Amino acid sequence: VVIGSFDKLRILNWSPRRQMWEEPKLKEIKNLYTITALSWKKDGSRVAAGTLCGGLELFDCCLKRTLYKNKYEITHVGMSQAIVKNLSNNTKVMLKSHYGYE
Repeated sequence: VVIGSFDKLRILNWSPRRQMWEEPKLKEIKNLYTITALSWKKDGSRVAAGTLCGGLELFDCCLKRTLYKNKYEITHVGMSQAIVKNLSNNTKVMLKSHYGYE
């Protein structure tokens, strides 16, 4: 979850193991002013923030990005969610655990 406020983005992660929300980092952005709109990309890899002054900021939300045998790019966008991209044909598949395993 991302919550916008004046010059800040608050990031909250759900921890299934602890059954609670955690706030790992506060993203402070000077001169961003008031955030009036937030939207996630459907796969969870990016978030866009619209500002009061008409600006648009796009943030990459990956936790970890790795290459596997120089054929696949694996992007971890959550504790139990990853996007696997085939580098030869640019197809993507999203993997998500519905069991809460991390």
